[in-house]
Amino acid sequence: MDWKEKMQDIAYRVKKRDNFVVIHHYDADGCSSGAILVKALEREGKKVTKKWVKQLYKETTEEIKGLGENYVFVDFGSAQLEYLIEEFGDNLFVFDHHEKIKADHPNHFSPFNHGINGGNEISASGIAYLFAKTLNEKNTDLVPLAIVGAIGDMQDFHGSLIGMNAEILKEGQEKGLIVVEKDLKLYGRVTRPLTSFLMFSSSPMLPELTANQENCVSFLHETGIDLKRGETWRTYIDLSSEEKKKLTTALILHLHKFNVPEWKIKELIGDVYTFPNENRKSPLSDVKEFSTLLNACGRHGKAEIGIEVCLGDRGEFLLTAMSLMQEHRRQLRQGIEFVTSNGVLEEENFYFFDSGSQIKDSIVGIVAGMLYGSGIIENNKPIIAIAQNDDESLKLSGRATKELLQKGLNLGLAFRKICKELGEGNEGGGHAIAAGVKLKKENKERFLKLLNEKIAEQYNSIRE
Repeated sequence: MDWKEKMQDIAYRVKKRDNFVVIHHYDADGCSSGAILVKALEREGKKVTKKWVKQLYKETTEEIKGLGENYVFVDFGSAQLEYLIEEFGDNLFVFDHHEKIKADHPNHFSPFNHGINGGNEISASGIAYLFAKTLNEKNTDLVPLAIVGAIGDMQDFHGSLIGMNAEILKEGQEKGLIVVEKDLKLYGRVTRPLTSFLMFSSSPMLPELTANQENCVSFLHETGIDLKRGETWRTYIDLSSEEKKKLTTALILHLHKFNVPEWKIKELIGDVYTFPNENRKSPLSDVKEFSTLLNACGRHGKAEIGIEVCLGDRGEFLLTAMSLMQEHRRQLRQGIEFVTSNGVLEEENFYFFDSGSQIKDSIVGIVAGMLYGSGIIENNKPIIAIAQNDDESLKLSGRATKELLQKGLNLGLAFRKICKELGEGNEGGGHAIAAGVKLKKENKERFLKLLNEKIAEQYNSIRE
C-alpha cells in the first residue's frame, strides 16, 4: 500500500481506541511531532498522556509501561521495534523517520517503506502532521510545527526543504501560516542585536568578524548601518530592505576578500521561514529560532516546557523557554571554549574529542556540529564527540557534512553495525549526517577502531 493508505489504515485503528501515551524525543523535532499527535488525539476526544525521553533504550520502556493502554512513539522506535513489539504488542504505534531494522508492525509508519528518505525529505514532525491530517482535515492548522521539526533536524541542508517537506511547506504557504523568502540565513534574525548576529555566526564563519565584537561594530558602521534606534539595539528584522541589501552585499564582498570558497558564500543566502501569526519580535516567529528554543528546553531537561509552547502557550511556559534558550547558548559557548582549549584528535577517517563530564551529553553533539564553522576542524572528515552519561556510560555523537554523504558516508548505519558487533549494552543509530551511541566505557577504543574501518568500507563501496 502507498503511504496515504498506510496512514488511513493506522488512523482507522487509532479512532477505535482510547487512553493513549505519546512518547516523544526531547529535541525540536521530538517536541514538535509530540505536540502534533497530542493535539490531534485530544481533538478526537481521546485521553492523552505525554512523556518525553532523552533516548529510547530497553530500560526506558519500564518507565513507560502502565501509563496508559496504547503507546505512541514518535521520532524514535523504528530501530527499537523488536523490543517495543515484545513490550507493547498490538497496543504499539510508531511514527519515525529514522532508518528501520527488518522487524515491522501494522501500526509502524516508516517513510523508507514508501520510498521517502527520512533523512532529508521528511521529519518526524512531518509524519505526525500527515497522520494528524489523515485523522481530521481540520488539523491542517498544525502545519507550522511540521516545519519547525524539519528545520530543527537540519533537513534544509540543501539550502531549502525538499521532498515531502516541500509539499508540507507549500500547504502552509497556501493557508497563509508560513512565509518563505530568500534572505540572509544567519541565525538570530529576530532576537540577536546586529553585533551579536555577526559575532556568533558559525555557518558560515565570518573571518575576523565571528567571535570579534569590536570588528563587528566597525564593520556595521562602515556599511552605514545604525546599531541602535533610540535606546534600543536593532536586530536584522528591524532593518529596511535597503539596509538588508547593503549588509548582504558587504558580507559577500568580505568573504571574497578572505578567499572563502564559493560554496560557503552561497550558505549565506537561502530560504528563510517565518510565521506571520506570531509576534514578529518573538523567537517563535522565526523557524530556526523556534526550533532552537525547543532544543534548549529538551537538552536542559525541560522538554515538557517546549511541548507546552508547541501546544500554544505564550505566557509562563514561553518565558521559561526563553530563559532556557539563554542558558543553552551560554553552555554551547563554554563547550566551544573547552574544545578550543583542549584540541581535537585526528584519526584516519574522523576527528574526535572526549569532553568527559565537562560538556553535557545532551549538547555535546551540537557542539561537535558547530566545530565545522569554527576553523578548529576542516570539512573533510566527520567529527565524533564523547561525553559521560549520568549512568557512567558514554554518549558518542557524530556529525558530518553533505559533501561527506556524497562520498558514501552514513554515520547512522556505521553506528548501528558497530553496536551490533559490540553486543548488549551498546545502542545507537540515527541519520547519515548525524547519529549517536550509548556505549559501555570499556568499549570506547574498540568503537573508534571499528568506526575507522566502517567509514573506510563505506567510501570504498562508492568508489567500486
